[in-house]
Amino acid sequence: MQIAGTQEFMLFSLVLMRMSGFIFLNPILGRRNFPAMAKTGMALALAILIYPLSGGEISDIGTPIEYGVLLMKEFLIGYLLGFIMQLFAFVVTYAGSIIDFHMALGMASVFDAQNGVQVALTGNILNMYFLLLFFAVDGHLALMDILVNSAEIVPYAQISFGADAALAVLNVFYDCVLLAVKMAFPVIGIVLVLDVGVGILMKIIPQINVFILDIPLKIILGFVMLIFLLAPFSNFLGNLITDMLKAAQHSLTTV
Repeated sequence: MQIAGTQEFMLFSLVLMRMSGFIFLNPILGRRNFPAMAKTGMALALAILIYPLSGGEISDIGTPIEYGVLLMKEFLIGYLLGFIMQLFAFVVTYAGSIIDFHMALGMASVFDAQNGVQVALTGNILNMYFLLLFFAVDGHLALMDILVNSAEIVPYAQISFGADAALAVLNVFYDCVLLAVKMAFPVIGIVLVLDVGVGILMKIIPQINVFILDIPLKIILGFVMLIFLLAPFSNFLGNLITDMLKAAQHSLTTV
């Protein structure tokens, strides 16, 4: 790669800013337990790889202020892609939180190094499974294809944000909340049936201690359901990855 003149350098810097915005919010490549130097190197490596495919020319940039605004816009484009992926990763974490709450494991949590907070145990397990499945189905290659082709959809230095981009993000957020509830619904349903059964049992045998019976049954039944749901969850997460990549590509068309 050769960057001969000022215009070429400006184009490379725009590519670098787009890659940086994508890397630093990406739930897969930009995790908090990744060193900042590694993220910076990854963004630089992506920029070097993608620069020759970026089109090669940009319109004249008049002032340093205009150049700074363009850099910020490119960063926001990458940030938008990363944020869309973050919302889909939220589906798995939120579904795990719902499952743990209904399994009486709401107080059981582990530290999430990505977000720096305590997260549900089941959510953390499902999130790791989601990451492994993402690489297993070559999601990273599809993601690279989106990054390379992003210059064709949104040419560098030709960005105009509007209401369509904000509306697209809101629609993705709405869909992700629904997907999280759908993912957790089988466990919610079986626990609800258990609660009804325990309520009937209390009416028949008032002397029974419901806490001794109900909580262990919820935990056992919840884990049994999770074992039976491994195959459906795999299909669900595979479709989730496909939807995530489609939503990321569609978000570029709204800019």
